[in-house]
Amino acid sequence: MDITTRRVGRTLIVALEGELDLATAPAVKSTVDAALANDARLRHLIWDLEKVGFIDSSGLGVILGRYKKIQARAGAVVAIRALDPVRRMLVMAGMERIIQFADSEEQALAEIGGRH
Repeated sequence: MDITTRRVGRTLIVALEGELDLATAPAVKSTVDAALANDARLRHLIWDLEKVGFIDSSGLGVILGRYKKIQARAGAVVAIRALDPVRRMLVMAGMERIIQFADSEEQALAEIGGRH
């Protein structure tokens, strides 16, 4: 699993490549948690899932746990560019009730832009 994080304004963008599963979930969790802990000004989180081919319940747990951290900061979580199998898994898990979906980083940033 390759994990890339970067900051755009008050938004943390996390790009993942590989499978988000039991084996990789701990590294993703610790990387994102460290980035959030190191910058209290971060309020929003964008998951770039374009290069994620598979997600299991451990991966869903990572997304849900980070959602709770962002919710505590009154922010928003957006998943972008999720491939169909990954998007179906997120929808089946009910994630569309708590996170937004977008087709691009620009669209995601525009959607959360009104939430300062």
